[in-house]
Amino acid sequence: MKLFVIAMAVFSRLFPGRAGRLALDMMTTPRRFAPDAGAGVVPPERIVPVGSRARLLVWPGGPRRVLLVHGWSGHAQQFQPLMTELGRDRHTFYALQMPGHGAEMDGAAHVGDFIISIRQALDEIGEPLDLAVGHSMGAAALAFVLAERKDVPRAILVAPPTNFRAMVSRMAVFLRFGSSARQHLLEGMANRVGIGYEVLDIARRGRRISCPVLLVHDMTDREVPFADALRLHQAVAKAQLFQTSGLGHRRLLAEPSVLKAIHGFADEPVTEVRASA
Repeated sequence: MKLFVIAMAVFSRLFPGRAGRLALDMMTTPRRFAPDAGAGVVPPERIVPVGSRARLLVWPGGPRRVLLVHGWSGHAQQFQPLMTELGRDRHTFYALQMPGHGAEMDGAAHVGDFIISIRQALDEIGEPLDLAVGHSMGAAALAFVLAERKDVPRAILVAPPTNFRAMVSRMAVFLRFGSSARQHLLEGMANRVGIGYEVLDIARRGRRISCPVLLVHDMTDREVPFADALRLHQAVAKAQLFQTSGLGHRRLLAEPSVLKAIHGFADEPVTEVRASA
């Protein structure tokens, strides 16, 4: 990896445009997911197409409807502990598999695809939700959609990035890009997503979210800074923050204390708003 970063640093100064395009392809190509068929993994009973590339994985159960949205290079199996915690006797779960993800990879994807897929999934479900849960980029895209819809009564956002310009810039810093290559990468990402960075400012957009929101974030998260959660917590009127330490970015979804906090929040009356954790 160190040799690769050194090579990219040199390449970016010789060919900034090509380096920017290469980094853009890296950032929009999810890792392949190999399904785990081991103990404790419950396959969905139905799979419903959403748009041309996304899918809804459905676990029918109780009357309460829950939408689950994975993050970048994520997958539905990450939510198995949460589904067990909440229980299928009370809940029907809809896990949204994003374009480019799953066992059969079908090309590139980006946050714009996530946003469109969430809109389409809500229309496909066709009935009011009781809860929406998102992780990482899925949480950011869910927050983007929550700001324009009022039919989701409560949401849980786990480790959501709120500043996409900063996220792309961090990749440029990691690759030791020169200023020209960094600018090519920033412009290329904005053009590919089709949404400007100011519009994609999740914290600013969060001011328009009216439903109660539980934010879950680890203070040692290396992929999405804890400061992103603080920005969104300040912006969302009915937000509360559950913070952890030492779990990082992905282990949150299986941590018993986090699952307990989510369960408690999901069972609160919609009209009740608790103080920040």
